[in-house]
Amino acid sequence: MIQKNKQEASSVRIIPLGGLGEIGMNCMALECRDEIIIIDCGVYFSELDNFGIDFIIPNFTYLIKNKDKIAGVVITHGHEDHIGAIPFLFKMGIKVPIYATTFTAMLIQSRLDEAGVIADINVFKYNDEINFKRFQVKPVAVNHSIIEASALIIKTPAGTIVHTGDFKIDPNPYYGKPLDLDVFKKIGAEGVSLLLSDSTNVEKTVENESEEKIYHIFEKLFAAAEGMVVLSTFSSSVSRMGQVFELAKKLGKKVAIAGKSMDVNTQFALQKNYLEHAKSVLIDIGEVEKHNKNKIIILATGSQGEYRSALFRISKGEHKNIHIGENDTVIMSSKFIPGNERAIGRVINNLFKQGANVLYDAIHEVHVSGHASKPELIKMLKCIKPKYFIPIHGEYRHLVHHANLAKEVCVETENARVAVNYDVIELTSNSCEIVDKLEHTPILIQGREGFEIKDNVLRERRKVANTGLVFVLLTRDMESGKLISGPEFFTKGVLGTDNEEQLLIKAKDFVKRLAKKEEIEISKNRKDLDFQENLRIALRNFFEKVNNQKPIVIPVVLEL
Repeated sequence: MIQKNKQEASSVRIIPLGGLGEIGMNCMALECRDEIIIIDCGVYFSELDNFGIDFIIPNFTYLIKNKDKIAGVVITHGHEDHIGAIPFLFKMGIKVPIYATTFTAMLIQSRLDEAGVIADINVFKYNDEINFKRFQVKPVAVNHSIIEASALIIKTPAGTIVHTGDFKIDPNPYYGKPLDLDVFKKIGAEGVSLLLSDSTNVEKTVENESEEKIYHIFEKLFAAAEGMVVLSTFSSSVSRMGQVFELAKKLGKKVAIAGKSMDVNTQFALQKNYLEHAKSVLIDIGEVEKHNKNKIIILATGSQGEYRSALFRISKGEHKNIHIGENDTVIMSSKFIPGNERAIGRVINNLFKQGANVLYDAIHEVHVSGHASKPELIKMLKCIKPKYFIPIHGEYRHLVHHANLAKEVCVETENARVAVNYDVIELTSNSCEIVDKLEHTPILIQGREGFEIKDNVLRERRKVANTGLVFVLLTRDMESGKLISGPEFFTKGVLGTDNEEQLLIKAKDFVKRLAKKEEIEISKNRKDLDFQENLRIALRNFFEKVNNQKPIVIPVVLEL
């Protein structure tokens, strides 16, 4: 980072490392003099899954360079896009305390155990004060699509910062209490220098429905079901799961869990006395066939169309225990995350082909969002009345819309700023400016072990995917250059089966002519020093001419 101006002793620097410009990968550093605290540390689920990239994590270079300053990681809630990158942060040598609610701490511990990482996790309660040297953080309760979500009230030398986390205003949540706007009004009355607020749902112009509405919709659907019900939702959506268990008990049905993450999170929730109705209705997935279909509800992972998830396998008819058909109902109770539409569409189509009746958010009210819509965002702005405003957690257009909304409601035009990942924002008692930009490149991760995939590898994978791969093997005499055997071709992703045989005959003739020409050159004592490289270039040009594609060509020339 090239520092453009000297930091004031009492100023605070806010450095978003993710979540500002995309939905996911939420991570933010707050820095004051000799101390840094990190808020959230999540992953972004990759749209590059066809190239083996599972997810993207923040670039932690700046944090690693300043790891001696880092005092702790404070987590707002337990969604993967807020906690999923913690193991990678710790594997890079940053060993600091983590602060989270009870349920969130359990989810984090599970991720750390999978990665073989040991960390100190401190459980906080709402309205506790977490005291650092330069920062005092107080978590307060908000409603969201996961239990135990928090907003953060952060006292700093430059003034009070409010970080809303992901939130909505639910008048009747299934778990917890309605968001208390009076708490935020009180904070606003005391004076807030900067509001950092969730922007995900700013384009929605009507208030979200309560979870209570979903309960009654589920009740009607479950009661009317003639066959089995498969309900897919986020595995962290404990409140949605709680509704299913309660309704199953009420309607005399049994519930089975399909999907590892759903099963693990159910056990965590049971340990913390959520899901009180689960024990009387929960059965093992292997016992489903022992019951009448219309008495079974399946809670399944895969609402985003994830490859090999429980719902994906069910849709393909490949699940060991769950087989659906006519009269069965599949409910996809979640928002379609941008980028996942095609994968979700394939699953929905396959479910319809199996004969199921599929209900999803675009055509049926089976989901309510966990993010504040425009009217709710206005309420938060009016409560806080911040001097400065920076929208967070959203794609760029969401940030722009939210900044414009803040200007309309209560923030002076010059004080509402759109920032993006790796901007360095400096907050003082009388200013809030973007003063710098960190250099960065995305960190692409393959597999849960966390193998980093570099840009050059991704480019090679794209190239193979677009044009295919050709191996050619031949043997020739070292002295004369005379062809002894071959060429033999092996192709991947280059030819259709109808054209392959004919085209490869032409390719073999082409290589033989090229080898003969090389043999003549050797006999005239004008030996080409790199026949293998010439063969590679010539074959690429050959395939481009006859097949309109320039594949990757790997020649292997054995000389005897």
